[in-house]
Amino acid sequence: MMKIFRHKAYFIGIHVLLFISLFVALYACSPSIRVKVKGIMDPPDKVSIIAHRGASGYAPENTMPSFELALEMKSDYIELDIHLTKDHIPVVIHDETVNRTTNGKGYVRNMTLAQIRRLDAGSWFNEAYPMFAREKYAATPIPTLDEVFDTFGKNISYILEIKDSTNETNIESLLNEYIMKYELKNVVSIHSFSRASLRKFHTINPEIPLYQLVWNDYSQVRVSAAFLKDVKSYAVGISPNFQGITSAYVAQLKRAGLKVMPYTVNYQLNMNKAYLWGVDGVYTNFPDRFLEVIETNRMNAQW
Repeated sequence: MMKIFRHKAYFIGIHVLLFISLFVALYACSPSIRVKVKGIMDPPDKVSIIAHRGASGYAPENTMPSFELALEMKSDYIELDIHLTKDHIPVVIHDETVNRTTNGKGYVRNMTLAQIRRLDAGSWFNEAYPMFAREKYAATPIPTLDEVFDTFGKNISYILEIKDSTNETNIESLLNEYIMKYELKNVVSIHSFSRASLRKFHTINPEIPLYQLVWNDYSQVRVSAAFLKDVKSYAVGISPNFQGITSAYVAQLKRAGLKVMPYTVNYQLNMNKAYLWGVDGVYTNFPDRFLEVIETNRMNAQW
């Protein structure tokens, strides 16, 4: 009987050792597993909720109602896009034309602020998303950057996207003037797809955190050391499209000392995946959904 017990214990012991060895091997070779284990054992202290164009899943994008709702939903940042009018006023709108999100037509750069302010930037949302439609959204104007900064001040942080950078517009210097005017240097970050624009802003004010926006056509596992070195010379992080990254990609950027904040993540399954990968923030049209993911993960980590 004792002999049978010893054989059984030996058999179990061998399989336990094999399992441990397999796990160690997978852990050593797989960045994905390393990230997941770290997420369980050491969940992120702070993962930022970035309201993409405000709470734009529930209200007209880049409008005051969208930003107000983002604040109510406990977002850490509101992300907003900046274009300059014909009279050189920064206004908050994503596209270079007003065609998609207003009842007007034309390029923002060819319109004065007075012309821009006469447009209705809310009714399109009520028509496109009747389940979230509100009477107050109708006739909502395109806000100026002045209006946003004056209304919210330091009550929330901002990520401004530079959409159109040319020597003629000198938008980088102009945005820095607005940031300084409202004393918001500690709550404003800048991101852009344009490396030249970010480098230019960095020379103007190196204290403002910058993020390099990138688009990957397929799920990236690694990026070149040269690219990381270049980005680190002017930016604190990278904001990639979520569909174009993997856990290994996130792990590499984090090891390089860069923050990672993917966009635009609207489904909770993907939000949870990004959280477990250890990202520093997530851009989303639905801030309340990501808040729920964060709270659920932190509650589950209490075991």
